Amino acid sequence: MFCSARRRKRYNKRNAREYAMLQDRYIHLPERDITLHVRVGAADGPAFLLSHGLSSNCLTWEPVALRMHQTGYTVVTVDQRGHGLSQKPAAGYSCPDVAADMAHLIRALELEAPIFVGQSWGGNVALCLAAAYPQLVKGLGFIDGGFIDLQASFGSDWEATQECLRPPPLAGTPVDELRQRLRQAHPDWTPEGIEHTLGNFAVDDAGRVQPRLSEANHLRILRGLWEMRPRDFWPQVQCATLICAALQDEDAERRQRTKKQVAQAEAGLPEVATIWFEGTDHDIHVHRPVQLAERLMQEARMGLWAV
Repeated sequence: MFCSARRRKRYNKRNAREYAMLQDRYIHLPERDITLHVRVGAADGPAFLLSHGLSSNCLTWEPVALRMHQTGYTVVTVDQRGHGLSQKPAAGYSCPDVAADMAHLIRALELEAPIFVGQSWGGNVALCLAAAYPQLVKGLGFIDGGFIDLQASFGSDWEATQECLRPPPLAGTPVDELRQRLRQAHPDWTPEGIEHTLGNFAVDDAGRVQPRLSEANHLRILRGLWEMRPRDFWPQVQCATLICAALQDEDAERRQRTKKQVAQAEAGLPEVATIWFEGTDHDIHVHRPVQLAERLMQEARMGLWAV
C-alpha cells in the first residue's frame, strides 16, 4: 500500500482543507536510471496516477488533482522523463519505454492498483502500460489520447510527419509575450491554467523562456508515437477504460478524425465508456478541470472502476 496503517490513521483525522496539499518528491528509479519529479497527495481513497501530454508538465493536472485529493483520493501527478523537473536523458522515449518508467514508479510509490489517466501522448503511454503490466493498474483514463495514430493521420513518411509536427521555436520569447499568446489562444482558460501551462518552460533572469523539453527529445517522443499503432495494444488491455474526447466546434476535420479514432478504440478495447467534451480544447484537464475531476471520481465510486 502507498500509505502505512499508521499514516492512514493520521490521514483519517485530517479535514478536507488539509487534504488539499500535494507534496513535491523526486523518485529515483534505479532499474530505469532516471529520477522523476512527482507531486503526491496521499489519502485513504483509491489511487490515481495522472500523466500529462507531449511537451507539457505535471502542474497542468493541479486543479483536477487537488479537487480529487480534497475528496479523499490518493493522487500522484508526474513529470515524464525529459519534461518539467524530471531528468532529461537522451534516450528512452518510446511509449513502451515511458510505460516501463511508470511501472517502476507505481512500485516505488507502493501504489496499489492505481487508475492511470493520461492526456494525449500520456494516453498512449497509459495504453502501453496496461498492455505490458496488466497486474499494476485497475483502470485507464484516456484524455483525448490512447487512440492517437500518427501514421493514420499523417502517413507513413516519418520525415514529412516530423516536419509537420516539429515544435515551434519559442526559446528566447519573453514570458509576458508567451503568456499573452496563451490567453489569446485559450480565452476560456483560467489564469491558473495559463500559469500551469507556462510551467512547460524555464524562465531566465531576463524573463525569457526556454522549453524544458528539448527539441531533440521532443522529436524522439514524436518518433516513438509515430511508430506506435494503438490498435496493436487495445486487445491486450484487461481493465476498464474511460475515454474523454474533446470536440472543438470550429474544426470539422479534426472532429471527424477524433470520432473515427474513438470508434476504433471502442471496438478494440474490452470494456470502455466514452464521454464527449463539446467545445473543449485538446487539454481537457486544463480547460474543464472541474467536469473532468467529477467524472473521474464518479467512475471510481460507482462506474467503470468501482469495486
